[in-house]
Amino acid sequence: MTENTQFKTLVNTWLIEKKPMITPSTHANFVLISENHLIPYFGRKKIGSFTETDIQEFISYLYNNGRLDDTGGLTVKSIRDVILVLRLSLNYAYKERIIPLLNWDLIEYPKDTSVKKVISLSKEQELALIQCIYMDMNRKTAGILIALFTGLRIGELCGIQMKDISLLDKTIIVNKTVQRIYDKKKGTTYLNIGPPKTKTSARVIPIPSLLMNIIKKFYTESPNHYFLTGKVKPTEPRTYRQFFSRFLKRKGLQQVKFHEIRHTFAVRAIEIPEFDIKSLSEILGHKNVSFTLNVYGSANMQQKVKCMNLLNDLL
Repeated sequence: MTENTQFKTLVNTWLIEKKPMITPSTHANFVLISENHLIPYFGRKKIGSFTETDIQEFISYLYNNGRLDDTGGLTVKSIRDVILVLRLSLNYAYKERIIPLLNWDLIEYPKDTSVKKVISLSKEQELALIQCIYMDMNRKTAGILIALFTGLRIGELCGIQMKDISLLDKTIIVNKTVQRIYDKKKGTTYLNIGPPKTKTSARVIPIPSLLMNIIKKFYTESPNHYFLTGKVKPTEPRTYRQFFSRFLKRKGLQQVKFHEIRHTFAVRAIEIPEFDIKSLSEILGHKNVSFTLNVYGSANMQQKVKCMNLLNDLL
């Protein structure tokens, strides 16, 4: 490659080089971003002609007109995801000594005015769900209970095998996730069983005794059996989400997204004073405590009320 190489050649070369070093889902996402946003806009542009102004103008375009359905712009988070792929591919060209390094500190993003709110079940909703599970206990409903009391992501839950469960230690090892990945170039999808989302997502979770007693009812001696199916083939997240939705409907419960079960676990844990944030962060598989606090710290209104009521003594 030279500085006159077109961007589409660069990004496709970089994607090939990068593939062995990232997870299949991350690679598939990078390809999707490249095909949907970067190549249509920059495809024929010579890589040696990129300037900070070009990138700033691209951000403005994405913010105003970036949606593929022509209904407006992308969110700031989505824009950052797109620019990350652009930056990594151009940095690859820099490391290959083809182009000079751009000053990314000059790049500005629109102000993110979206309100980020953690949605979780109320205590009443959670209790109603637990009661319905107890009244209709099977492998799949037990899986909901596991997620509710461990905060497992749905892909991680689908990936739990009998060999990951220690009845003696009362733990579950999280070492893989099940995902259906879309291959943009082939136009097809495939089921992938690979490592968890991040390095910190690989973890060992202690299980409450009462929950472990329920898990024992569906435990088999075949180490490669998946917990949710009792077979050597896993259920995939999309299928399990559909089951969860049907279960809620059948029991007359409010429809919620499965990921809100994970949020519910985190919110309940934060409401318990003895449940320290460091332990919660590690159980959730977060990269650090700060991330956990940023996501869930504002959710604990009950604790805030207790703290503010301490000021009553001063009145």
